[in-house]
Order: sequence, then structure tokens, then C-alpha cells
Amino acid sequence: MDILIDFLLNNYIWFLVISLIILFALIGYLVDASQIKEEPRKKEVKPILEEKNTEFKVHPSVQAYTSSDYDDPLIK
Repeated sequence: MDILIDFLLNNYIWFLVISLIILFALIGYLVDASQIKEEPRKKEVKPILEEKNTEFKVHPSVQAYTSSDYDDPLIK
């Protein structure tokens, strides 16, 4: 019996560290298990609104370099 007590006295730090790790793991497991799991939310499909104004506004500096020849550079 004296050998066991001497072993525990010489290595009490290891037993303390291991018991703390096990304690924290147990607490983490209990916290994780007690949380209410939410169901995944379904994606809400939003209808695409009809565009009332299909006319786009173009900045004047861009409009100067925009033409049908410039936008379609393929040789005809």
C-alpha cells in the first residue's frame, strides 16, 4: 500500500492534469448535448419583380465611346 501512495504522491500533477482534461471534456459534451438543435432553414424563394423601367442610364463619358461598331468588333 505504501508503494501505491508513494507513486500517487510523486505523480499527483499528472493525475490532476488528466482529471482536468476529462472534466472539461465532460462539461463540453454535456453543454453540446443540452443545446436545442435548430432545423435548417429553408431558402425563401423571392419572386423576381418586374422591371418597370428597362431603360438604362449611361454616363456621358461612356456614351461617347459606345456605338454599334465599337460594341460589335467583328468584321462584316
